[in-house]
Amino acid sequence: MTDKPTSETFNWDEAPANNGPIAPEDMCKASQAFDQWFACLTVGKQLSNYYRYGEKRGCGKHWSKLKLCMGLKLRSGESRKEILREYREKDEAERNSLPNVLDVWTRRTEPLDGSPASSMSTDSHTNVQF
Repeated sequence: MTDKPTSETFNWDEAPANNGPIAPEDMCKASQAFDQWFACLTVGKQLSNYYRYGEKRGCGKHWSKLKLCMGLKLRSGESRKEILREYREKDEAERNSLPNVLDVWTRRTEPLDGSPASSMSTDSHTNVQF
């Protein structure tokens, strides 16, 4: 006789409850986090970053996400949601604090003087001949 569990020996009352499918915002895929971390470490990514910014890229953010995803596997549903929410808020605040295109460019409401757009009337741009 084997020691395989059968339906008679398994206690269904002690089994974890399945509350249906997990919403995408409550998920953290460890395989995806690992791929992002590993891609960050590759020579090509590091050379590209060194060429663009003059420094080696730190991959600590990707490592932290991988550890978070692995740790979430051991948490309950509500705890997992709370930890992910805090992580996403922190990540969004960090991204918003970094410089972006809006810090460099200002939107024009009028075309520059002397530009082809300033010499065109609103009707003439539809009848342009090449």
